[in-house]
Amino acid sequence: MDDVLQKVEELKVLVAELQALDRRRVDMGDRLVDLEYFFRKAGCPELSQQALDAFMVTYAGRVLELADGMRG
Repeated sequence: MDDVLQKVEELKVLVAELQALDRRRVDMGDRLVDLEYFFRKAGCPELSQQALDAFMVTYAGRVLELADGMRG
């Protein structure tokens, strides 16, 4: 029974870590969107595209990859 209680605690800690990681990931996505908007309005299309690419490939791409993995 001690093993089960130990694993329950391990699960709680891991879930808390994942929630914190998810919040950080969302914050980073928001920052990328803000930067893309800033650069677009500032007339810097290359920098705007760089921020958009980072969002779409690295951020959104990973989210879609994870979602696809959950289906299978």
